[in-house]
Order: sequence, then C-alpha cells, then structure tokens
Amino acid sequence: MDTHPIQASPQRWIVALGLLLVAGVQGLFLWGYTDDGIWVSLLDGMAATLLFALSAYWAWYVLGFVHISITTLFITILGISCTLVGSFFIRWILEFINHAVYTPFILTLPFRLCYVALLWSIILLWYRLQSAAGEREEMENQLVTMQETWMEDRRKAEASRKKEEEAGADAEDCLDRITVKDGTKIHLIELADLLYIQSCGDYVTLITPEGEYIKEQTMKYFETHLPGSDFVRIHRSAIVQVKQISRLELFGKESYQLILKNGRKLKVSNSGYRLLKERLNL
Repeated sequence: MDTHPIQASPQRWIVALGLLLVAGVQGLFLWGYTDDGIWVSLLDGMAATLLFALSAYWAWYVLGFVHISITTLFITILGISCTLVGSFFIRWILEFINHAVYTPFILTLPFRLCYVALLWSIILLWYRLQSAAGEREEMENQLVTMQETWMEDRRKAEASRKKEEEAGADAEDCLDRITVKDGTKIHLIELADLLYIQSCGDYVTLITPEGEYIKEQTMKYFETHLPGSDFVRIHRSAIVQVKQISRLELFGKESYQLILKNGRKLKVSNSGYRLLKERLNL
C-alpha cells in the first residue's frame, strides 16, 4: 500500500494550517449565510472540515486499490454525504447544548453541498497528480534498474569475450615444439623432451636428454610462449620443466637449489622459489 501523500510530506504543518484556513473560511461563509452568530458558525465550519478531512484521508487508500471511474464517483458521493450528515448532527448537538434554534439545516444545504463538492474536486485532483507522480517515479526507477542491469550484463559479456580472446590468443601463441637450425640441419624439439632452458646472453641453450641446442631467442620469449602449467622460470637465467624436478633443497642461509631427475643442480632465486611454491602447491 502506498504511503499517504500527507504522511510522506515533511511539511505536514502546512496541511494543518490549510485545514484551519478552510474551516475558518467555511465558518465565515456560514456566518454571512445565516444569523446564527460567529462562534456557532466557526464551530460548525471546523466540525464539517474535520469530517471532510477524515473522509478524504481514507479515500486515498480506497482509490489506491481500485482505479475505476465509477469507484471515484462512488467515493465522492459517499464522502460528501458523510460530511453533510455529520454536519447535520453537529448542528443538532449545538442546538441541544445551547437550547437555541438556529437556521434550518435544509436552508444551508445548497451552500454546504457546493462548498464540499469544490473541496472534493480539489482533493481528488491532488490525489490524481500524486498518483501520476508516483507512477512516473516508479517507471523512472524501473528504467534506471533496467539500464543498470543491461550495463552490468554488457560488462560481464565484454569481460567474458576478452577472457575468451585472451585464452584463444594464449593457445595460439603457446609453443608445442621448438625448431633449432644447426647448419644445414633443422632439429625439432618436443616440449616433453625439454629438460630446461639456460640463458646465454642474446642466446639460449635448450637442454634435452639427447644433447644441447643453441637458439637465437630471449628468455622472455620462452617464458611467455611455453605452457605455464609445464614450465616455470626459477631464475633469470633458467626455465625448468616441472615434470623434470626431483626435489628442492635449501642451499646456504636463505637460498635454494633445484635438483633435476638427471642429477643436474640449478640455482633458484627468491621470485623463482615463490613461483615454484605456487606451481607445486607447496
């Protein structure tokens, strides 16, 4: 159920002052319309305004449930009738308390009917404007939510696409064998046969069980193009195949050395040790 516009307004005292003004104006009109005295007319106007305010307050919740023209007409007739009937009883109570005879209620009925009908027209118009503003705000919030959802989905799709492209690029750039030209011979070295790679300035030495091969290439190239799951750079001058590692030993105070399955020992740097721990889940 939507919050009543009066309850949602931080300036509720303006509404209270407006009701007092309406009551005072109605009382003054009644005083000029009849000869019943100023105080009786003001009390009559205040009571009638209070009845109108209560009827109009509850009408908001009824109209909020049912948006049908016939319902609006029914609520309007019911609200005006309650206000007039209540005013009649209040007038009768005042006569009973004061032991006086005032202007017959039937003579004031045209004025009361016109006045209350005018007030109901104003309040219904205000309710309609409030409902339209609420629906517009709700639509704007839905549009913002839809836009945020769309942007989030787009970001996820873009991230997924970039990830797939990077994965595809990595798969394309990843070496499956290494070719080495030696004079008139071309050697094809399978990655499974590669024990480790040793840096030699602008060249590298590829060590295999069959022998050693020199290739004009950088260590950075092999670090980025060899499968990361199979090879790890343990030092700035060495890249080792993980499957060829036999054990890791402490060498000196805070340094380590790597022993391969063929017995070869290689120095491990601090950054290389950290990579080995991640790769070997140590």
